[in-house]
Amino acid sequence: MFEAVKNFVIDMFESHRTRKVGFIAGLCTGAAILLLGFFNTLFIVLCGLVGLFVGSRFDSKDDLVEKILIKLDEVLPERIQRW
Repeated sequence: MFEAVKNFVIDMFESHRTRKVGFIAGLCTGAAILLLGFFNTLFIVLCGLVGLFVGSRFDSKDDLVEKILIKLDEVLPERIQRW
């Protein structure tokens, strides 16, 4: 019985990389929910996703700062705008 579980775990970690990442992510998420609570963990995950989004924009050579400034220029009232 122990050998079958051991062989399954070894096979999973050697041949199925996406399953390994999913397993580790699920394990970390479960531990974080138990230690920190659901909403604190949700906040941390959302911050990580925002960071991933911004980082991917910078990696793609997209001028993110310029787009943010243009969007702020459209949204903010004229008396608040500095430029």
